[in-house]
Amino acid sequence: MKNFEYTAYKLPNYGIILFFLLNLLAMIFYSGGTHQNPELEYYKFTQNYFSDLGRTITMDGTQNFFSSFIFNNSLLMIGILFVLFFYHLPNLFVDNNISHNLSRIGSWIAITSGFAFAGIGFTPSNLFLDSHLFFVRWAFRSFLIVSILFVFAINKSSKWENKYAFIYIIFSLILLSYILIMDFGPDGRKSLNGLIVQVISQKIIVAAFIVSVFFKSKGALKVYKLS
Repeated sequence: MKNFEYTAYKLPNYGIILFFLLNLLAMIFYSGGTHQNPELEYYKFTQNYFSDLGRTITMDGTQNFFSSFIFNNSLLMIGILFVLFFYHLPNLFVDNNISHNLSRIGSWIAITSGFAFAGIGFTPSNLFLDSHLFFVRWAFRSFLIVSILFVFAINKSSKWENKYAFIYIIFSLILLSYILIMDFGPDGRKSLNGLIVQVISQKIIVAAFIVSVFFKSKGALKVYKLS
């Protein structure tokens, strides 16, 4: 069980590397098309959402099997790794009751976020748009709550360095900004500028997720080895 727990803390680092590579591959296989330019024959980084990769059929009616298969399975992988990581994470906060309770609440919410990321992969936007949007919104909103809870959990714990709380704070601010842009920003379906704003902000938050997961995993491994 100890070896399994150690693996749960370590695997996210490999997972984010694999997620990055799989998404690059999915972009290469993407059949093309954006909401503003359906006839485009390739993936345009500033105008295509990540979710476009998961569409079974692109905007111009072209089959998108390989890209959707790769992308949707990469989200399933991330969801599983999130569930494993946060299932074990409260074990690293047992030195303080308040910290432990906060980490348990945060981790259970994070597990639902992991299921939501997997849910995004199971609901391509061209087939199940309402369900797809539900999982997208829950994945990001729930993780904002998770990040805030872990700021306080780390602050109360004697095992964790405060720099990890600072990382959660920075990530929370970036995530909050993205949620506000997603909800109140320009509509990507109505104008090209709106699409660019929404797509670039999505790329930024995904990059922030990747960086934050790296440091979360690094911090968990460090605390685990000292325990």
